[in-house]
Amino acid sequence: MAAAAGPCGSSYRHIGHYPIGSSPVLGYMDVYWSGTTKRNCMVVNHSSATYGIKLYTEASIWPYGWSPPSCPSSVGCDGGMYSYYAGPVYTPAGVDMSNRCLNLKGVVDWTTATRTRVHCG
Repeated sequence: MAAAAGPCGSSYRHIGHYPIGSSPVLGYMDVYWSGTTKRNCMVVNHSSATYGIKLYTEASIWPYGWSPPSCPSSVGCDGGMYSYYAGPVYTPAGVDMSNRCLNLKGVVDWTTATRTRVHCG
């Protein structure tokens, strides 16, 4: 039996899981990598504390050293009033992320978490 494709597509594998908020954790930034496309992907998932509750939720991903994507009108950012998740969002097409670092930003209920210069090459 084949494994189900993740939220980013069949070539992506899960490489990172980061909390948003604490006591309680409001959500998680889940990061994926595809060796086929040489791109990263991210989804912000609500945690059990916020699952099913419509709250401002945002997922942003971009190469380290670049400007953050504008939200929600770009390929690297998805934001809005969501009950379960935001994304998937991807690093820019045509940019080989094999030897680059990532910046991440996740928001649930206006609580923000960021990770800078992670998952480097």
